[in-house]
Amino acid sequence: MRRTVCSFSFCRSGLRPNVKIHFIAATLALLLIRSTLIAQMQHQTLDLALPTDNDALFSGGGPAFYQYIERDFKGVKSSPWEGGQYGFVRDPIETSAGIFYTRFHEGVDIKSLQRDARGEPLDEVRAIADGKVVHTNLVPGYSNYGKYIVIEHRWGGSSYYS
Repeated sequence: MRRTVCSFSFCRSGLRPNVKIHFIAATLALLLIRSTLIAQMQHQTLDLALPTDNDALFSGGGPAFYQYIERDFKGVKSSPWEGGQYGFVRDPIETSAGIFYTRFHEGVDIKSLQRDARGEPLDEVRAIADGKVVHTNLVPGYSNYGKYIVIEHRWGGSSYYS
């Protein structure tokens, strides 16, 4: 019977010392590669653009940036721009504490700057950056988002979607 004499604690695990050393070396190499990629990502400049020419968001222009919605609350018709924001901004109910909005709006509705005679938007819509189209929905009733396109952007080895 041969016995391996070893003073390292990893010998107790039953693996030979050279297997453990190769494992440790491979792990250190992966950590080095990972830290190098992270460092590269931190210095990567992203060339992003607004998806529309409407830049009123940067000048504090909520009413000029967000598309209004048509609301009929208790027989009173209104067109609040706040309904185009992200969050609980739809389906108001009145309580003793005030009016609360019960439906979550999962997107941002950007107001069109140009419309045709029928009121249809004419603005060009573009991607925020280069990418690949991975999904399209051309029928508004198929989702809560209306018509939309999903674009995959690759930055620093990871996928991001807009």
